[in-house]
Amino acid sequence: MTSQDAFLPKAAQSSDDEAQVLPYFNQPGPPLVPIRAIGAEHTPELLAHFLALGDEDRYLRFGYAASDVQIEAYVTRIDFLRDEVFGVFNRKLELIAAAHIALSCQPEQACQAEFGVSVLESGRGKGIGTRLFRRAAMFARNRGIEMLTMQCLTQNAAMMRIARRAGMEVHVAGSETEACLKVPQRGVFSHLDEWVENATGQLDFAIKLGLHRPQMA
Repeated sequence: MTSQDAFLPKAAQSSDDEAQVLPYFNQPGPPLVPIRAIGAEHTPELLAHFLALGDEDRYLRFGYAASDVQIEAYVTRIDFLRDEVFGVFNRKLELIAAAHIALSCQPEQACQAEFGVSVLESGRGKGIGTRLFRRAAMFARNRGIEMLTMQCLTQNAAMMRIARRAGMEVHVAGSETEACLKVPQRGVFSHLDEWVENATGQLDFAIKLGLHRPQMA
């Protein structure tokens, strides 16, 4: 490493191991997409997001034609203290994309995280789904989670594209696909990356919240 390399950002200093595990992540990323971790206080926005999905999108996201009642039950069951949920808000503070990282930790076994994502039609074609997966991988890495998994219907082209771009190991079994990614160990720069992502998401939301509030007379 040269003296100049020492001052390069994390993406430019990727190790050979990371290049093999996360090949897509080490390439120049798409334009910035502010992503914010959301909690139980955003349950109404999360529910509205899923209910706004059309029939086909619900089928692709949940693996079945989820009704409004089933979606409400799904949102109610989310354990915000155990799992992590990330969201992307538009200027109207509408949740246009959401990623649910469900954690599974068994005694004497390494923890795993399962990734699920949905993007409303108004937010598609901007790389938001891929960015949310990258954010999920960053979260998993810094929590010491060794495996990030994803299950989807084989016909879900968007999810299949995310899996292959991220270098996941993909197993297709008829109409269903399971993909897994071995997450590299955390490091100083990975925590710094996450801090920057969190700060960017919080700042973006605060600005949009300020613009959304009625102006005082």
